[in-house]
Amino acid sequence: MSLIGVIFWIVILAMVVALIVKVMPVYYENLSLQHIVQQQVQATTPEESLDRVRRDLNDRLAVAMIEIPQQDIFISRNGSSGPVQIRVDYERKVPLFANVSLLIHFDTRA
Repeated sequence: MSLIGVIFWIVILAMVVALIVKVMPVYYENLSLQHIVQQQVQATTPEESLDRVRRDLNDRLAVAMIEIPQQDIFISRNGSSGPVQIRVDYERKVPLFANVSLLIHFDTRA
């Protein structure tokens, strides 16, 4: 392999590592969000109001320093005393370089 071939593969490897370094925090945040949503669903009693569930969820998100717009959080209940369902449907934009960004769409449910 020539010197140009080695340099080419080093540049490709550096680009892949840079992409991973920029994207992994967003996926880690989503993993934490999934865990928080599952905990909230498990901790919710049938008597709790949906507003109380939303407040508790927002408190958990604040502690984890995860910022999700309220219009992206959907909380519902099956029937009047059924289990609570939480859905968080949001997007994150990761700037890569110059004016190029990566848009990642997440849809978390529990």
